[in-house]
Amino acid sequence: MKNKTIGTRIASILRTLFQFLDTYFFKNMKHQNRQYLTSFAIVAALAAATILTNGCKGSSTGPGNGSNVTMQSQLAASDVSGTMAVKPSPQSAVDFDSIVVTNAIVFMSDVKLHSEMDDSENDDHDQTIKTGPFVLVFDSSGTHVVTTATIPPGTYDRIKFQFHKPDKTADAAILSQFPQLESQTTGQTYTVWVYGYTVKAGVRTVFTVTSSASENVTVRLEGRDLDDRDNIVINANTLATLAFEFDPRLVFHAEGTLFGTLFDPRDMFHHQHDVDDNVLIAIRVVEF
Repeated sequence: MKNKTIGTRIASILRTLFQFLDTYFFKNMKHQNRQYLTSFAIVAALAAATILTNGCKGSSTGPGNGSNVTMQSQLAASDVSGTMAVKPSPQSAVDFDSIVVTNAIVFMSDVKLHSEMDDSENDDHDQTIKTGPFVLVFDSSGTHVVTTATIPPGTYDRIKFQFHKPDKTADAAILSQFPQLESQTTGQTYTVWVYGYTVKAGVRTVFTVTSSASENVTVRLEGRDLDDRDNIVINANTLATLAFEFDPRLVFHAEGTLFGTLFDPRDMFHHQHDVDDNVLIAIRVVEF
């Protein structure tokens, strides 16, 4: 509420109050009592004005004071097409030359930025980027905008989100849109679905990999150079971009690093547990 409007309302309150007192009380009242009542009326009017002023201040959200944060998803890649070639490490005993991942779908929910004002066990000042279940799409077409949210300016040191497989009833609409997340034979639902192919002497062999891993994840944000950030500062009236990047190189190495033993993505009988562990660390969040 503007100061001019507040002043007008105060004047109106005082004028109405004194007209009422003059009409019903002042004419038949002694001078001293009239002074007492006048003083009381002024104090009461000022108190009412203070309440009005504070109420107006409390209700003002100050448009433009927040910061817009855009969340997007992209497949980590080094080439133009957006696919990621994963080459075997020297100690790997696989019968292909490389792996290329072209698509990945990840089901998650409730993305929040954790404020530096709280320790890791508290979330009093967490700011929500996206609520409820949704799907992150990573593919060779490039970057996908997931959502844009307005949050208060501040310093944030972590990002939190939930990995979990879809519920066949509650998440039926998402499963209809992304049927890859549900087995057509067993009805089992998946948290992660990955599609790609192995290459040997120029010949491609297609594979799909799934995982039903579930986890509440809290990770540090990373910078554009993929360095860990102690925090990020989001100022008022600014635009910030947070990119979820899926790195398939981490999925198909047994130790979940770029230097571990590469395994065959077509052999899930022996490596399902590796995939379940690695998909939880294959997503990083980068500030752009």
